[in-house]
Amino acid sequence: MNMPQDIWRSVQSYGRYPFCKTLKSCTTGVVVSARRLLTCFTSLVLLGGSTADALELELLAALPIDGLENAQPSGLTVAGGVLFAVSDKHDHAICRIDIRGDNARMEPFITFNAPWSGTWAKRLDFEGLAYRDGSFYLVSESCLRVLHVSENGGGLEWITPNVGDAAAEAGLFGVKNARLEGLAILSPHRFLLAAERGPRGLIEVWWEETDEQDKPHIQAWATDMTMLTLPEPREVDFTDLHFDGGGLYALVRNADAVVPVNWSDGELEELDEWSFGHVVNDPTYAYENQTFGKAEGLAMDDERVYIVLDNNGQARLADDTDHRSQLLIFARPD
Repeated sequence: MNMPQDIWRSVQSYGRYPFCKTLKSCTTGVVVSARRLLTCFTSLVLLGGSTADALELELLAALPIDGLENAQPSGLTVAGGVLFAVSDKHDHAICRIDIRGDNARMEPFITFNAPWSGTWAKRLDFEGLAYRDGSFYLVSESCLRVLHVSENGGGLEWITPNVGDAAAEAGLFGVKNARLEGLAILSPHRFLLAAERGPRGLIEVWWEETDEQDKPHIQAWATDMTMLTLPEPREVDFTDLHFDGGGLYALVRNADAVVPVNWSDGELEELDEWSFGHVVNDPTYAYENQTFGKAEGLAMDDERVYIVLDNNGQARLADDTDHRSQLLIFARPD
């Protein structure tokens, strides 16, 4: 695939103020329930939407997204210096996002018809997107599987089984339409999937050298405990993951934050908090209903952090005729 040059000018990196927060994960229902209570208690006592020592991301641009009709961007990735996205209302396309002055344009780039997933569903509801070694990987919330699509539009294959049983054993997927929301490719044979909320969690799918392709190992963990503070009625969540040479990052929509994390053997460690609440709650960029967060997709390159907002058709506070979603571009902290 012929990729154009970098999509944005280089910027000077911003500072980082790390903090360390270790969170134990468990698959038992008792602990999951306790975590929900603790998260709720923390929200009641520590209102404000972010911790006191959170780093505020430096905004470079906030761009309304034109192009695709009824665009509801839900997954984001960078490939060859170009931004790509999926929309949860468009089952047959991987879209390209081009930056054009004071707006961004989202258009279908690869169109496809996914093979039968083994699940009867009205929509595939793609909620996450990643790219590695010439291929795209899409997370279907309705099918609970990952779809492989080569960058030339071929190679269509569901490469993971349905993860529903493993998730249920860990107490995940307790809320309708709050299931799979993002993925990170930790290695060619190791995928990490994010469960949105109620409780939120992480699901690993991996293959050993001797494993058959259709029989990977699957394990899930509830990870509802957090040191982030969230205002009522928000609950802690995941809406996307990003992995690169700098580590693993989680998009926590209801905290309006990107969280660098360590993840090992079922243990989640929150390392820092990069807040963008000062942007999405600014009346210039905010939408009419701010009860819950709207950040759905996360991607990064060496210099920038990209976040897409899915406003579900809501109007902006500053202009009640503008119902477009937005692409936020921030300087990436060191």
